[in-house]
Formats: sequence, structure tokens, C-alpha cells
Amino acid sequence: MQVSALGRWASRASYAVFLLAIVIVSDVLLFNKLLGFGYPSHYDDEVHRYPAPYVAFTGRPFARDHNESGFRGPLLEQAAADDLKVAFFGGSTGYFGEPPITTVVEATLEKLLKTSVFVANYSVVSSNHRQHLHGLLENLNATQPDLVIFYGGFNEMLGSADYDPRPGYPYNHFYRAETGPLTKVLIENSAIAAEIDKKFGILSGIRSLRRKEQPLSGDWNSKVAEKYFETLDLANRVAGTYTSSRFETTRFMAFYQPYIVKPEFRATHLSVKNRIKAIPYLFDVSSVYDAFSSDAYIDPVHVNQAAKNVMGEEIGAIVADELQKSVFSIEQ
Repeated sequence: MQVSALGRWASRASYAVFLLAIVIVSDVLLFNKLLGFGYPSHYDDEVHRYPAPYVAFTGRPFARDHNESGFRGPLLEQAAADDLKVAFFGGSTGYFGEPPITTVVEATLEKLLKTSVFVANYSVVSSNHRQHLHGLLENLNATQPDLVIFYGGFNEMLGSADYDPRPGYPYNHFYRAETGPLTKVLIENSAIAAEIDKKFGILSGIRSLRRKEQPLSGDWNSKVAEKYFETLDLANRVAGTYTSSRFETTRFMAFYQPYIVKPEFRATHLSVKNRIKAIPYLFDVSSVYDAFSSDAYIDPVHVNQAAKNVMGEEIGAIVADELQKSVFSIEQ
């Protein structure tokens, strides 16, 4: 009797282990690796979001068409002595494109100003202006550009409602910096655990952050808008400490980009647009795509190449007009 009971227990245990192995293999290999279920890989992606000090992340150096600092195209240090030197900071809307907006801005400025122009693209996928502010210090201190451009608004405000909701934080900070290594192993390899966290946010901790910050509430909307304007004010002041060969000090210009506005953020969006009118270095281009069909948008903020080209021309025209008003010559 005892042998028989022990045998039944061993048989059941073996069967349970077998079932567990099937579940684990299906979870990790089938659902996660083959079918693609699981936690978004972009949180720990190191091609577009390579860890970097102070700025949180840049592109991986020398990956794809990245330079040694992780940005697309040549660095500002490679500009000719007589070029109008422009440093352009943005998120993915400044990074993506064939050509990216920066190339169109450069060509437009050369055409309108009748001078050689060099636009270096410091845009990083998923980055925000708080990171760009630190990028001014880390990337431009030795180059002394003539003009610094910030292009954004979505990642800084509405976009952060879907990721790390703390105003000004890198979008993946809660995951890359604050989620424990064992939890990362679990949710990066287990589709079941990852899907649970995407639904409830209990493993990565983003649920508690959202409960605290209350994204898209009136208070949160006001806080992200204030952080946006505060960051641009700081960037303007930092840029003004650099010395330009063409102007008395480096010029700073920021552009508020177009995006599809959620109803909960519409009042804040209109308030931001109205406030921009009183800030001389900030320009509202959020209506540039209004004449386009809805097909121009690929998602709430990214657009097709035709729309990118129009935005590059619009930014170039505004910059040229502003520089031509300057009491300092745009010519060497």
C-alpha cells in the first residue's frame, strides 16, 4: 500500500513538472520569442536608446548611421569655419526621416540666407526637452554654435501620459533605472508576466506612479505644461552663455510641434499655444499640418515624409526671418 501511494504521488509530481515545463516553454519560447507577446522591448533598446550619462540615453555610437556620439549625421565640430552652425534637438520626429527635418531646415536656410549652413542633428528617439537641456551642456560646450533649435512638445507633455508620468523624466526611467534586475528578467522573458504588467503595472511599479501623478488630470496637465516652459527658459539661458562667431551670443529658438490632441488635454494645449505668443524665442508650428489630410499622421505624433518636408521648410523660413531681423550680420 505504501509503495503504491508513493508511486501515485511520484506520478502526479512528474505530471505536474511536465505541465509546468510545457507552460514555461510555451510562455518563453512560443508566446514571447516567436509570437512577440511580452513587455515592450523599446524600454531597454540600446540602438536608439543607448545609456548615456546625464542625458539618460542617446543612440548607440556607430550603429546604423550614428556618429561616435550616437547621433545621426556629422557632429557640429565638423562644420566649416564660415558655416552658420546650428544644433537641432528633438525626439523621434527630429530623428526619423529620409531626409530628416534637419536636412530640410539646412537646405531652406541656405536658400533663404544665401550663406553656408551646417545643421547638426542631436535628436534622440523618445527623448524630451529636459534631456536636451542636459545635452546642451554635454555636447555643445566646446563647439559654441550660432543657433540652438529645440523641436518638440509631445514627448514633454501629452506623450508622457503613456509612459513615466513624472514631468520632465525620461520616458523609460521607471523601468531602466527603478525596476529591479530580477523583475526585468521575469517580464522580459515571460510573456504572461509581461502582459500582466502591461495591464496592471504591478511588477514594474508604473501603476503606483500613475496613481500618484494622475496623468491627464487637470493638475497633471498643468504640471507638465509648467515643466515644458521652465525647461525652455533654462535652455534659452544656457544657450545664451555660449559665444557665437556671427551673433553676440548663441541664439535659441524652440518650436511647438503638431500632434493629435486627446480631449482631456485640449484645454491645456490651447493654453500652451496662447502662452507661446508672449515668448520671443518660442514659435507655434502646431497647426502646420492642419491643411493635410488625416493620412499625414502615422500615429498621434509621427507623420509621413511629405509632411516632414513641409515642417522643415516652415522651420527654416521662420529661422531665416528671425535671423534677418538681428542687428548682427548673418554673413562672416
